[in-house]
Amino acid sequence: MKFAEHLSAHVTPEWNSQYIRYDDMKELLAQAVAKAQPFVDDSDNVLREQFFLRVDEHFFQYCEKEATKINTFFAEKLAE
Repeated sequence: MKFAEHLSAHVTPEWNSQYIRYDDMKELLAQAVAKAQPFVDDSDNVLREQFFLRVDEHFFQYCEKEATKINTFFAEKLAE
């Protein structure tokens, strides 16, 4: 069973918005891969490195936002 299927099969409906947005994260990576092709084929290492640094920064900012959301929710539930 794939992780996304496992996750969606075990979601507590009323907490749905608090779960990690796994499909959105996969889509971000898929878009990055699609946009990366010209940079992979390009011999300009500087442009390629700049592109992948931007992708990394954007993706990890999104991951941090999701982790913060989940941790905040978890802390709130523990405090109840």
